[in-house]
Amino acid sequence: MMDYLYYFLLVILASYLSMTMVIFVVLARVKGKERRVKSEERKVKSEEWIVKSEKKVSVLIAARNEEDNIIRCLQALVDQNYPKDKIQILVGDDDSDDKTASLVKAFIVKHPHIELVSIEPSALSNLKGKPNVLATLFKKVTGEFAFITDADISVNPDWIKGMLLGLQREGADAASGTTFVAHQNNFHLFQTFEWMEALGFMYTADQLHLQVTAVGNNMVISKAAYDAVGGYEAIPFSVTEDLDLYLALKKKNYIHRLFLGAEALVWTQPLDTFKDLFKQRKRWLKGVERTPWLCQFYLGVHSVFALFIVALGCFDLLDGICLFFFSFIIHIVRVYLMCKVTGVPFKNSWLSHLLILDIYQTIFNVCLLVYFVLPTGVEWKKRRYV
Repeated sequence: MMDYLYYFLLVILASYLSMTMVIFVVLARVKGKERRVKSEERKVKSEEWIVKSEKKVSVLIAARNEEDNIIRCLQALVDQNYPKDKIQILVGDDDSDDKTASLVKAFIVKHPHIELVSIEPSALSNLKGKPNVLATLFKKVTGEFAFITDADISVNPDWIKGMLLGLQREGADAASGTTFVAHQNNFHLFQTFEWMEALGFMYTADQLHLQVTAVGNNMVISKAAYDAVGGYEAIPFSVTEDLDLYLALKKKNYIHRLFLGAEALVWTQPLDTFKDLFKQRKRWLKGVERTPWLCQFYLGVHSVFALFIVALGCFDLLDGICLFFFSFIIHIVRVYLMCKVTGVPFKNSWLSHLLILDIYQTIFNVCLLVYFVLPTGVEWKKRRYV
């Protein structure tokens, strides 16, 4: 019986590690791919496509109690390397009870292309929370393309131009960029690693044309594609609104791609407590439940990999130790590749954190699994959903 368990464990580990090698190959090819598609002739052609066509864009921001973040978010959008008269910025104030609305009102005095929209409850049962905000804002969109981001996001100066060039290059109708966590301490840094590794997996799945999801805080979609799927009014409510929009696009055969690179990179603010992190990840798990089994398998093994290290160590201590350090190397390579393709410096001081990343993730995710099965519903922006 023990032999069967041992071989079963080896099959799981071999499958997981094989999939990890595929991720490495795909990520390692990103820079080469960029060099090919960004040849001087292609780059000039792409730049001319934006300049000559003068694409009008709209940026949609859902804001609820974001007084600590909203001005930083708006300032980054105002500083875009894109014609100001071609940008419409819509901020949806979702019944904030802090200074969010007053801060935005003061800011837009000098920036008339920004509009504050007070969000009212919808008569439609499927429009609640962020889906209701986005549905309301989309009705005011005047741009050919709509960018969706969150109030706690800081975009890079070339975000709009870079995402539009990516759409043109890929012939896509919608796309998601790369989001990293702006870390200030060790707890934040672990969140950064988790985002890096998750997006590396998502990019690989996207390149292999597997169903993944959109990144709801860093997304662009053509207004035509959004209207064609019926908008959020036609999408059943869920706490993972980005996944539902992604699936609606796929159902209508629209193309969504995921971009890696400095121009598609944005920074989100970290969560400061485990309590808030558990709430966020419980909401995310609701979306993971609807991904293909292959994605669930990989993410499941990845989330509690330390348990597999311990299990292998019970059969052979040396094998367990070797797997621990092999996993350490995998984390280094994975984070290094994500840094390389996004232009973010890899720091040697991260090595000690990567060494214990499996332990941290396993303890956290086991606790998260317990929290996930509790009948507490999902809390999102101080609202609870069953």
